[in-house]
Amino acid sequence: MKRLVPIPSGFVDHLKRAGETGIGYQVVSVELLDGRSFDQVVTSEGCVIEVRGFKEIPFSPEEVASVNVNHKRWNFRGGSEVRAKARAATA
Repeated sequence: MKRLVPIPSGFVDHLKRAGETGIGYQVVSVELLDGRSFDQVVTSEGCVIEVRGFKEIPFSPEEVASVNVNHKRWNFRGGSEVRAKARAATA
């Protein structure tokens, strides 16, 4: 089961003012305090729901330094690259 990660409250208002990438979600970039960044992160209802290339969310809310909407689309609902690789490995 996936674990949702809440977006720190300081960034939620900014996201509410930005447009949606698709119905009910936004694709954002997230930069962490340690300098790591993730360009394709799906958020909805104040939570991170998926990070491209990762089975689980690879950070906690306390690690987030910035969140910016970038609308870099990918078909995250059609199956992630991680899930596709896992299916291929077990076939």
